[in-house]
Amino acid sequence: MTQRHFVQTCYVVPDLEAAMQRWLDTTGMGPFIVMSHVSPSDGFYRGQPDDLEMSCAFVQAGPMQIEYIQQHSDGPSVYRDMYAPGEGGYHHLCYFVDDLDAEIAYYRERGIDAAYLAKFGDLRYGYFDTRAQLGGFTEVLQREPGVLGLFESIAEAARDWDGSDPVRYLDLG
Repeated sequence: MTQRHFVQTCYVVPDLEAAMQRWLDTTGMGPFIVMSHVSPSDGFYRGQPDDLEMSCAFVQAGPMQIEYIQQHSDGPSVYRDMYAPGEGGYHHLCYFVDDLDAEIAYYRERGIDAAYLAKFGDLRYGYFDTRAQLGGFTEVLQREPGVLGLFESIAEAARDWDGSDPVRYLDLG
């Protein structure tokens, strides 16, 4: 059986800045790496083309990465499936695979279709609606050098962090 190792847990938040500040004040762990107002490409929400816009913030907490997502677009999404605008909470766990198509087939065999499929640069990823089984969605990222480098840079930023520069915005332009 294929081992699936979760590397990230995610929360949907109504206010990304406030959520990051609460985390920093409560845990003292940082820094956050932020991707502001990004839109995946080739997004399909429940089989229909989708124009999602969101901001994401990442922080490393030991071996687990924590992600916060704030949706900016008004349409339906895997985030709105769980939380109305202005609400938030736990949303998903995430892991890497070498073959996203094989994972799509794996979940389909279990009666779980992909709720959202998209690309971000060279990264292909999908969300599977495992709320009935696991209490939240499952995100699967196809292993790709860019996203592996991003995850490593987030982990590296947290190593021996001295509290300076607690929120760092990525320049994606």
